[in-house]
This record gives sequence, structure tokens and C-alpha cells, in this order.
Amino acid sequence: MFYFLLHFIFVFFLLFSDNLHADDKKKIITYEVGKPYKIKKKWYYPKNDLNYNEIGIASVNTKKKDTKTKNGEIFSNTRVLAKHNTLALPTIVRVTNLKNGYAINVRINDRGPKNNFRIIELSKKTANYLKIENKALVNVKVISDLSIQEQNNIKGNEVSKYTNDNLEKNVALGKEKVESENLLTNKNKKKEEIKEFIQIDATNKKKLKLNFRKITIEPYYLRINITKFRKFKDASELKIKMKPIYDKILISLGLFDGQKYYKVTTVPVRNLNEAEYILKVIHKKGFNNAKLFIENKKK
Repeated sequence: MFYFLLHFIFVFFLLFSDNLHADDKKKIITYEVGKPYKIKKKWYYPKNDLNYNEIGIASVNTKKKDTKTKNGEIFSNTRVLAKHNTLALPTIVRVTNLKNGYAINVRINDRGPKNNFRIIELSKKTANYLKIENKALVNVKVISDLSIQEQNNIKGNEVSKYTNDNLEKNVALGKEKVESENLLTNKNKKKEEIKEFIQIDATNKKKLKLNFRKITIEPYYLRINITKFRKFKDASELKIKMKPIYDKILISLGLFDGQKYYKVTTVPVRNLNEAEYILKVIHKKGFNNAKLFIENKKK
């Protein structure tokens, strides 16, 4: 009876340890760039773009359940995360709400959004910090040094130690205060404290501050950069073709890599809804790389 019991315990231990090992494999985080893919006739070409700095529309993720990401992490609306269609996974970016000036460091760890006219999809928690309910005009800029540090950690010899559980676990670490600057939260003008961080090296217990703060946004015009041509004739022909659908188009001479180009842009649009509608019209004409940009108002 005693030997039978020992044998039973031994078999149970082997099965249990195998299950644990299998679970650990599922949670291993990898560095992911990925192959080109298409969403609704638009192709995306993922790459590790450390110079990425774009202005566009942000979506907010509304799913209640956590989902596994392309690189083995977990996307959760209870964490400061975001999805991007081309940046390497993971990448650390600075997201700024261009309506109110709220800005925060965010970890990109999945692909999205599926809407071709949006440039980033924020977790609910990230959106709450930025005071975004549904969509907003944002600036997304890669923080190159933090991104390189994180990617090197994951690509190194310690890959197996980087599980999703470790990423934001703060057991025995304490919660670090990240104070915002120039952020007025009430009439007493007290600074808001955000007890949140992104942990980037679970082994060495290094932490990345969210660096949440409010900056001043100068008045601006919102416009759309449709495309550019080497010849004025080509730019003029496009303007004529677009006239029946959208006639508020401008042609201007500019420089790109030291060469002259004729830029085709829109006049200032009134709001995000109008901008998104015009983007759809432009995309139907085959100009899938049309982008939003802002132009400071002259005082």
C-alpha cells in the first residue's frame, strides 16, 4: 500500500510538472516583427521603425476579455497597452492626445486596429489616462532608447524568463509614483500621482515610468496629405479627378530628400469625423498612404 501511494504521488508530480512546463511555454514572450499582411485591401509592412512619429486617429479597445498577442504577451484593457499595425512587438511609444495635451508612455504589444483609417488602438486604461472615450487625434512617437532596451532584453539569453506574468508584476517592488507636471486636477492645483509603471526587465527589476503629464497644445489646423508628384501636371490631373467627390484640394511645391515635389493636400478640415470621411474617399481612389497632419495657426 505504501509503495502504491508513493507511485501515485510520483506519477501525479510528473503530470503536474509537465502541465506547468506547457503553460510556461505558452507564456514565453518573443520579439516579433512579422510578415506583410492585408486588411480590407490595404497592405501593412511591419518593421522596427525607431524613427516612427505619426499623427492620426486613435481607437479604444472595448473587449472585456484578455487576448493573447502575436508575440506571446497578453493584451488587457486593465493595463497601459496599445495595438499598432506595423511597429515591432514590443515597442515603447509616447502617445499624446492633441485635444487636451495629456501624454503617456505606452507599450505596443499586438496588431491593430482593423480600421484602416486609425493608426493605433488603445487599451481602455490607456484611454482613461488620456481622457479619450471613443476616438481622438493623437501623436504617436517611438521612444527609441526604451524600445531598444526592451527588445534587446527579450532577444537575449533571458527570453524564457520574460513571461506576461512578470511584465507588470510588482510584488516586493513597491509602487513607484509617477508625478505629472503642469497637470491641474482640482481647484487646489494639486499634482496628480499615478501609481502605475511598465516593468521592462523582470529579472533585474528595472521599471519604465509611464511619465504621464499634460503639455500645452498650440492651436492648429488639421489637414490631410494625400500624395506627392514630381510633375505639376500629375498633381493637377489628380485634383481634377477628385473634384466631383471632394474639391477642397491644394497643390504646393515642397522638398523631399533634396528634390522638388508637388504636394497634394486638403484645406483644413473641421473635425475628426470629416477627416475620417475624406480619408475613406481618398483611399477608394487608391491613395492608401494618405495621412493626417497638423499645421500651427499663425498668431
